[in-house]
Amino acid sequence: MQSHKVLLTAMAAAVFVVDFAQAATVVVIEKDRTLAPAHLQIAQGDTVVFRNEDGMPHRLTLRAASRTWSLDTQRQGQERTQDFTETGHIDVMCDFHPQMTMSIDVAKGLP
Repeated sequence: MQSHKVLLTAMAAAVFVVDFAQAATVVVIEKDRTLAPAHLQIAQGDTVVFRNEDGMPHRLTLRAASRTWSLDTQRQGQERTQDFTETGHIDVMCDFHPQMTMSIDVAKGLP
């Protein structure tokens, strides 16, 4: 009887196993009118922090297949955070400095 209780407890615990995988946070640096790194591969649910280490303001526009959106203008030392909940390819460009570009590929699961 005791072994049946242990088996049932183990089976019940297995039903409630939760995946505790944590989303990653990646930092992109804006400096010398460039975005570094120039390309990211991240997992769905990850966060990207865009940090302005330049002496001039930047405003980033992100273009995905399904939508286009802009982050608020950043002055030197400011950060903008973006969570990526959808998979796909995203092109990023500074509205003020069009030569500042990068791309982000968001994949389901770990990259």
